[in-house]
Amino acid sequence: MNKKFLFNLVMATAIFVSSCSKDNSSDEEPVVEEPKSSFVIVATSGEASYLLKTEDLTSGEMTIVNSGLETDNGTEWEFNSNKYLYRLVYNQGNAGLTSSYVLNADGIIEERSIANEVRSRFTTHGSYGKYVVMAAAVATDTKDAAENAAQGVTFTYIDAEAQTLATKTIITENFLGNGEYVTFSGIADVNGKLFTAVCPIGVSNYGAAQTGTEAHNGTAYPDNVWIAVFDNIDFANPRIITDDRLSYATTRFRSQYYTNIAVDDRQNLYVFSSAYESATTKPSGVLRINAGTETFDPNFFFNIEAAAEGRHLCKPYYVTEDYFLLQMYTAPGAPVATSSAPVAYKLAIFNAADKSFRWVTGLPEVEVIGSFGKKTAVSDGIIYMSVVTTDGNQPAIYAINPVTATATKGAVVTCNSISAVGTLLISEQ
Repeated sequence: MNKKFLFNLVMATAIFVSSCSKDNSSDEEPVVEEPKSSFVIVATSGEASYLLKTEDLTSGEMTIVNSGLETDNGTEWEFNSNKYLYRLVYNQGNAGLTSSYVLNADGIIEERSIANEVRSRFTTHGSYGKYVVMAAAVATDTKDAAENAAQGVTFTYIDAEAQTLATKTIITENFLGNGEYVTFSGIADVNGKLFTAVCPIGVSNYGAAQTGTEAHNGTAYPDNVWIAVFDNIDFANPRIITDDRLSYATTRFRSQYYTNIAVDDRQNLYVFSSAYESATTKPSGVLRINAGTETFDPNFFFNIEAAAEGRHLCKPYYVTEDYFLLQMYTAPGAPVATSSAPVAYKLAIFNAADKSFRWVTGLPEVEVIGSFGKKTAVSDGIIYMSVVTTDGNQPAIYAINPVTATATKGAVVTCNSISAVGTLLISEQ
């Protein structure tokens, strides 16, 4: 056989085999590693807070002694996009320094270099995309001839990625078309739009002069619930969604409006009401705004108060699928405004699919519960909530299974209390 021909045949065969090998390898799915994350616990002792990292909340013992990152206490804590933890400080109208924290590339909790000075107080807060949003009712600079100030709301929002802060004040006089001014409770990101619950306050002197109505404190419309929808962070041209099956959606403690809205992983917004308004004839319950719509679902309603033997909701927490953890007021009857934290030491699981309600078992006795943490963590369908008791035991994290409505005691932390628990991804920076 001709040697040149043989050489060319061998080379052609080699190239063909090599080509086939490459084609086959291109059909294989690339291996994608899941982003690494850790649980972060905010433990407090005296004037300081300690950020503790752990991979497991189901067992073990932890301590703040020579452990974690020490920082100042915060009024509220906000986990944004599982990337950033924000310490929010409420200074009753004075400027408060807000700091933020990440898990660095080595998996160590560190404080970020830029702190933001929040000059306005806030009465509600939450995350909207990359923004940490705070809001509070204010008297604006707009005044009438009698020097009555128009009432409004100041939004303070921090771009968590750029670490920049901005504010926007809007006038909320006659916001609902009924002559009353309002504030907001809760921040929810639903398909890129900002949803917030509207809480009517009354008619101001400015509003009375503008509309010809009589000024008064407290709403004259306790039997309606409203949601405002903003397209973006400009807070312009809101759309109003309303229903008369519930009262407005919030729980209050002093100046703070606790959120009563929660969005599931399919972008349905659940609007709960604690029926905090003493004049309402509506029960504590829940409605739904289905994903992709801006109306209340006329076929969805659940009476929480009836299922809970007269007890009212305090706060809802979304868990997974159709499950919600409900923090409930301990005693039957309407919530009562007090100078101390709400006495809401019972937990329940609500399933929105079959509209079932079950009390959570496995918790300490109600009589010895001192507080629940304000922020919870969810992992693999289990929700983790901190519990502080008054019986001498150290604060602990409880793992709550929504399917069985059972709580199991997990990690114990040597500290005074636990303010929050959440997850943070390891930073790419």
